Amino acid sequence: MQKTRSFQRKMIEYILIIVSLTLTVGTVLVVSLVTRKLSQQNENYTLSAFVKTDVELKNQKDKMDTAFVNLSTSLTRSGIPDIESASLPYTKSLIGISNLFDQFLDYKMIGLFSSDAAIICSPVRSFSVYCSGDPVFSSLLYEDILHGDMDYGTAYMYEFVDSGHKRDSSLWNSRIVYFRKSFLYGGQRYYLLIGLDESVIHQSFLHLEQGFNTIYIVGQQNEILSSTHADMFRQTLDYPLDPDPGRVSYKKTLGDTEYQIIPQALDIYGWSIVNQYPTFEYMRDVNRMSLFIIAIFIGCLIAVGLSVTLVIHRISSPLNELSVRLKSFSSTGLRAPHPPMHTDNITEFDVLNKSFLQMADDIQRLVARQKEEEEQKNQFRIQALMAQINPHFICNALNTVKVMAEISGTRNVATMISHICQYISPAFRTNRNRWSYAEEYAFLEDYIYILEICFSAKIEIDCSFDASVREDILPRFLIQPLVENCISHGMTPDRTLQIEICVKKETDGQVSIRVVDNGIGFSPKELESRRQMLSHMKRDTPPDLQAHIGLQNIKQRLNHYYPECHEFHINSVQGQGTSITIRIPLRTDGPSAGV
Repeated sequence: MQKTRSFQRKMIEYILIIVSLTLTVGTVLVVSLVTRKLSQQNENYTLSAFVKTDVELKNQKDKMDTAFVNLSTSLTRSGIPDIESASLPYTKSLIGISNLFDQFLDYKMIGLFSSDAAIICSPVRSFSVYCSGDPVFSSLLYEDILHGDMDYGTAYMYEFVDSGHKRDSSLWNSRIVYFRKSFLYGGQRYYLLIGLDESVIHQSFLHLEQGFNTIYIVGQQNEILSSTHADMFRQTLDYPLDPDPGRVSYKKTLGDTEYQIIPQALDIYGWSIVNQYPTFEYMRDVNRMSLFIIAIFIGCLIAVGLSVTLVIHRISSPLNELSVRLKSFSSTGLRAPHPPMHTDNITEFDVLNKSFLQMADDIQRLVARQKEEEEQKNQFRIQALMAQINPHFICNALNTVKVMAEISGTRNVATMISHICQYISPAFRTNRNRWSYAEEYAFLEDYIYILEICFSAKIEIDCSFDASVREDILPRFLIQPLVENCISHGMTPDRTLQIEICVKKETDGQVSIRVVDNGIGFSPKELESRRQMLSHMKRDTPPDLQAHIGLQNIKQRLNHYYPECHEFHINSVQGQGTSITIRIPLRTDGPSAGV
């Protein structure tokens, strides 16, 4: 029953996963569609409301332009007095100008400025006169009035100083947006400055306020001219107003809150209007709808789960007996010494039973054959390793020992015999196919000692091993055939053969094994032939024991131990020498690891 229940659970899980994925994808698509729809609706509503604000500000601009025209016309007709004069006509003219300004009490401030004089009128029907030399003429505001670009509205942060005394807070410290126009009179340029209360601009976007959003009217320099938050007046908006091309709005995180930003350029003064609101506000409806959809999803999932459970139980019940039979099979032998199962005359299950029994027999035969082939391969690899011990080299070494014994028969003989024994001994230990770098180095030391004795001054070998890899492992006898290859193909009668052996750990974790000699080298054709031979060797390609086995055997073993993760490079220049470089990964699974 265990296998049947497991089958049932898996089938239920698979079907529920498919249903869950389908419903989840559908939920995500619906939520995404609703979110996009609500966002578009909000954008359309905001843009429509912006149009109303733009119209109201245009009307206010027209009133402002009319006021400028009327003021400049009236002043030129009535004449502008010499402010520095103290005559009676001068005083009457000032009174006349004040009365003229009083016609525009809708504005917070009206001022007439020149390069050497200023007349400023406040809403309380009082005016101030300033002449050249007053501290007012050194203020930054006055400099902007005369030389700045103020024809559009500007919320100035400057504070006007009244004759070097107290600040006139009624004019210059209040929430005023200033506008400027210039005109010529008597060959001199005069400037009219009108201060509009910020509340007038605020009235134009009251219909946009929703309680959770923030509305900004922004000047050309990103200065805030009006806002739903009074404390933002005269501050600078700290993010750009241009959304991505083709998009009406964009998102921006301010502090810990994500906001939706909808900017729109206005048709007056180069101003812009911005609607900024938290993203989660318009996501509330989406969240409620998402919860509703999720509830439906859970209900559907429960219903589908119950239905699938009942259906699969009825379908899988004929498999119960087959499940019992399967548990009786041996885990190691795959034997099936049982009579045919009772299939209740169901053809499909009868075929299934017979086919399975036949398959078990086939698998058993295949496993046995595979084991036999693997044993043969292992034996073959051991033979290949043993074949690396050149019998001619051993004979020559022993003959050398004989000659040395005849000449001296003392310490040198004993030392030579000791090294030969140490060299030969590992080759006959067939229970290990890999060992540590330290063992490889000790084996190589014995081999080098024998070489130096046999060839006397004809060979010089320099061997360096990185101490950090001593405990790591590699295939046995990996470096010695490279040295032997240098001797076989590199020695010349006219010069000493120099061999350099270097084993080090690279920065990428690989181990680099490099053997370089100054021998006769290979011709380009010979070099290419060896490269082609090595490149076409596969993991299971056995080396030809009747041919030269040095490089072939090394390459074949590298393919076996490090498939797809090793490098084998051979370079040679005829008359200059040969270099062989091997790069293999570090292995730390113990020197006694098998094939």
